[in-house]
Amino acid sequence: MRETDRRIRVRRVGLIPDDARVRHFDELDEDAQAAVSELAGRPRTGRETGDLDDGDVVKFTDYYQIRAR
Repeated sequence: MRETDRRIRVRRVGLIPDDARVRHFDELDEDAQAAVSELAGRPRTGRETGDLDDGDVVKFTDYYQIRAR
């Protein structure tokens, strides 16, 4: 598991970039599932998890793109 000080934001997207890695929620580890559940549709950030990278798209209740900074 990667240890960084980066934060992630999860934002809903209508169009999925061609180069995005698309993951289904049930494929994620527990930490990533908790982060997506907590942050999806909310204007806040959370700690980066080792299972999600900047630009990944997660199919949850909708499609959500991960942004890491």
